[in-house]
Amino acid sequence: MSPDDLMFDGDEAGPGPAPLSLASVPWPVLVVDDDEQVHAMTRLLLNDFEFEGRRFAIVSAFSAAEARAILAERTDLPVVLLDVVMETQDAGLRLVHHIRHDLGNRHIRIILRTGQPGQAPEREVIVAYDINDYKSKSELTARKLFTSLVGAVRGWRDLVTIEMLNQSLEHRVAERTAELERQTALAEEQRRFIENLVELMPSPVWYKDAAGRYALCNRAFREQFPNADGSDWLLYGEAASEQAPARTDSFSFETSVLGATGDARELLVVKRPLVTPDGSAAGMIGIATDITERRRMERELQRLATTDPLSGAHNRRYIIDLLGRLLAGHGGAPEDRRSSGAVCLVMLDIDHFKRINDEMGHGAGDIAIRTVVDEIRGHLRVTDQIGRIGGEEFAILLPDTAREDGAAIAERLRRGLAALAIALPDGRSFQLTGSFGLTELRPLEDTVESVLGRADQALYRAKALGRNRVEVT
Repeated sequence: MSPDDLMFDGDEAGPGPAPLSLASVPWPVLVVDDDEQVHAMTRLLLNDFEFEGRRFAIVSAFSAAEARAILAERTDLPVVLLDVVMETQDAGLRLVHHIRHDLGNRHIRIILRTGQPGQAPEREVIVAYDINDYKSKSELTARKLFTSLVGAVRGWRDLVTIEMLNQSLEHRVAERTAELERQTALAEEQRRFIENLVELMPSPVWYKDAAGRYALCNRAFREQFPNADGSDWLLYGEAASEQAPARTDSFSFETSVLGATGDARELLVVKRPLVTPDGSAAGMIGIATDITERRRMERELQRLATTDPLSGAHNRRYIIDLLGRLLAGHGGAPEDRRSSGAVCLVMLDIDHFKRINDEMGHGAGDIAIRTVVDEIRGHLRVTDQIGRIGGEEFAILLPDTAREDGAAIAERLRRGLAALAIALPDGRSFQLTGSFGLTELRPLEDTVESVLGRADQALYRAKALGRNRVEVT
């Protein structure tokens, strides 16, 4: 969809048939993937979602070549979900190059995604190819896919809007310079149209002239920043743009500001310099999108993805990933490995947990799990981490801790659990104990599986020797 295609309520369309309401037109999403199941799953995930009253419609391409044909015919695609590996290992990146350089399409938002580990492009490649986001297919749950698409559609819409404003303003400057008297009436009409359009936009929009004055600020800008002339809340962005080399393309940055009510807001600011036909600076236009809620949702989704809902501890996936990162952190040259701090893994299992559930009820079991996590956290450092592996079993990671110190910590935890008196809402109470298995990471030879295996062996030995004890391997 080009800037000329955008329609707004209240615009006078002129002669001819009335335009079709945008609410009845779904957001088209180009899915480029050689796996038919990916298309079907994407369509299924988006089936019940709407954004601004419009649903999402999947446009399918099963190869980069088929995607090129679609892109040659359609200019209304705001976002493409693109597989990295298709006909060739770099088919996805070649298609990105085609979109950005051959077609010159800078508006469409490109989200790379792959299901093959190790296929993630390097950071330099992402920047060089102007890719907007990268996701693994396993990450894209319905909510994450919807969040990514909403952000992409908003970014596309903002760029199209700025392009429309830019073209209109440049047209005004050129026409008024060349034929000021003949174009006075037309320029004034265009000025009113643009000002009305900008004034009604829900996002803060402004125009800064060549002298650095804020010549145009819409209602959303004035409401968001009632006491600002733009120099304070956009200080970071202005400084960055003034220090950068002269440029004529759009650029963006994120910043945090205080809103009209004093609350912190996170903004995505998109700006574009204006130039006259002879190449001299004519000013700057920009638009700010409030992404506070989107960032909050992303943080909440991240928390939900890494937290066990019952205990509040990390979940199994997070703790296993963290163990892998700790092992990787010991990589590099042998001298680097020797200088790295020791790390211990402790496996904990609540003794006779089935008996607690059977005799006291499953509610008591849930209380026991939460109480154990709270008790253990009370003895850990800020850098230590606890995760629930499953059922009544937990894993505790102790960075910068040698075997002897780790055993002392585990013993302290064991005594703490044994001393607990866990009260139930009905007035009953009970006690419990835990069995502990500890091992120290061996960075030169260990894998995640080998570390877990040794810790489990120590835990089984502790249970076999009578429970309520610490065994070290």
